[in-house]
Amino acid sequence: MKFFSFAILCLTLVTGCGRPTAVLELQEPQEQTDYSCSYFYFLWATHAEYSGRYPEALEAYEKALICDPSARYIEEKIPIVMFKMGDFEAGAAWLLSAIEAQPDNDTFKLFLANLYVQQDKLDAAIGLYRQVLDKNPANEAVQIRLGLLHTHLKNYDEAETIFRKLLQTSPTSYLPRLCLARLLKERGRYDESITQFEQALDLNWSKEIAFELGFLYVDRQKYSEALRIYAQIIDQDEFDEQASLSRIQALFDLGRYDDALGELYRLRDFSSAPDKIDLIISKVYLGQNRPDKARPILLRLTRKGDAGPEAAYMLALIYFQQQQYGLSLELLKQITPHDEEFEEAVYLQTRIYQKTGDSRPAINNLLHYIADDQIVSPLFFALLSSLYQERDEPDKAVEILKEGVLRYPDDPQILFEYGLLLEKTGRHQVAMKTMQQVLKLQADHAEALNFIGYTWADNNVNLDKALEYIEKANRLKPDNGFIIDSLGWVYFRLGRYREAEEAFQHSLTLESGDPNIYEHLGRVYQVQDKHSQALEMFQRAVELFGKNAKKKKLEKEIEALKQLLDTGKK
Repeated sequence: MKFFSFAILCLTLVTGCGRPTAVLELQEPQEQTDYSCSYFYFLWATHAEYSGRYPEALEAYEKALICDPSARYIEEKIPIVMFKMGDFEAGAAWLLSAIEAQPDNDTFKLFLANLYVQQDKLDAAIGLYRQVLDKNPANEAVQIRLGLLHTHLKNYDEAETIFRKLLQTSPTSYLPRLCLARLLKERGRYDESITQFEQALDLNWSKEIAFELGFLYVDRQKYSEALRIYAQIIDQDEFDEQASLSRIQALFDLGRYDDALGELYRLRDFSSAPDKIDLIISKVYLGQNRPDKARPILLRLTRKGDAGPEAAYMLALIYFQQQQYGLSLELLKQITPHDEEFEEAVYLQTRIYQKTGDSRPAINNLLHYIADDQIVSPLFFALLSSLYQERDEPDKAVEILKEGVLRYPDDPQILFEYGLLLEKTGRHQVAMKTMQQVLKLQADHAEALNFIGYTWADNNVNLDKALEYIEKANRLKPDNGFIIDSLGWVYFRLGRYREAEEAFQHSLTLESGDPNIYEHLGRVYQVQDKHSQALEMFQRAVELFGKNAKKKKLEKEIEALKQLLDTGKK
């Protein structure tokens, strides 16, 4: 309240001494806005907020609001500063009080809704957004926020309805189109999602969304379309390395290796990391089985000394393939336990010692590695067990894998290896139980499914279940020749000979050196009275069996078939 001036006070005294009929009544003046006061404290508050002195800023904003109670822009600053101070509960309480006092203030409702989202109180946030939309249903920004919340909560139908209604009202609106594209992708409706992404890019092209669409095309194996998108990005910025690398990967996926190499050499000219591009080029050459092209690049990189363990490993692999084992081992020594390539290096090192016929150094290395908690890996137990098996020390092989299983009880692969070894050493029932335990750890372990299914089929039991297991394994690994062989074997047991024959023939295109598949195909021919074809398959199997115990039995069957065919000729 303002003080009365001295002149008015004197006037009161004077009139009080005069006639009583002239009484002057003074009214208390209403509180007035002091803009200079408000502006002063507002400037003070904004400076303190900018400097991170939030308690001081909050106090100054409150004083500014006292000076000008109607200033909404000041009022809206108070909860923001509370949030910056981390006092979310106080901010929420302040907003709730403000909303109660000003129920039509949508700004406060949106502030509070955003806070609820951060606090994961999503239902409360949705309620506030709906209050705002009840008053202003055409508010696109709030509709989008509501749709995104429904998407997050997997209320996909509600979210899709919101985005599609927005697009009906405004077909050229970008954000609803983008949100719908992402929602459809999340729902697995990829073709519809792609259509929406393409339209979103037409409305507002951006590199980020172009990449998102490109990755989606790659995921759906539409590599030509992905190339088109990456070309758009490169047209905008020819030095974009991510776009170039993505384009190169798509070229690989299409089998256009020479085009990919050309793109890599182009990228190398402006890349900030040309050595990394050289490393990729080397990988391409190795993938094409052209080590003569990769070797000089890798030699240069390793001689520079800063190419890292990956180049050393790749060059060691080339030397291994060229049987230059000493050079390979020297390079592998450069790879330390802290390097990502260490496990692969140990595996290659073990292979080299196996090739040279001296497994003792590899055994010593692996014993050292599994004794070191900083280095140990499930792979090392499997490698060591395989070396003991080669040395005809089955008990040690079993014990070391058993130790690995105890150390890594949740690792399905080492448990699978243990099951295979149990089967190999004649412990069939324990092996089956072990494989079933593998499936408890990893229900989609294709090899364990195949093992159990094939074992059932081989024993002519649980054939329907065996078919179910092997079909699942085949879906998981459709190009695995051994799984396809198992599928053929269960068909054979079920009497579905035509399907069995097709499966075995397909299997041989993938695993032409496996004698068991030839034997299986021979069995199918045999039961269909295709004796000459059966004989041919059995003879091929005998050639490949080596010292396998099946060889003698099959040789007897071959003689019987020959006699049968000779009798038929007579």
